[in-house]
Amino acid sequence: MAQQVRGVIAPGKGEPVRVETIVVPDPGPGEAVVKVQACGVCHTDLHYREGGISDEFPFL
Repeated sequence: MAQQVRGVIAPGKGEPVRVETIVVPDPGPGEAVVKVQACGVCHTDLHYREGGISDEFPFL
């Protein structure tokens, strides 16, 4: 059964990020669902948000 989780979305270049509910589909063959309890934000994430790596928004 698909799961709903909370995720941080960068909607566009330089725009404020927001927390949204994301639907994670059921895993397919050879895939697994992993529960993430904590996560850090690295400098690369900022580069994505600023459009320095790609401009294909939004990013999760």
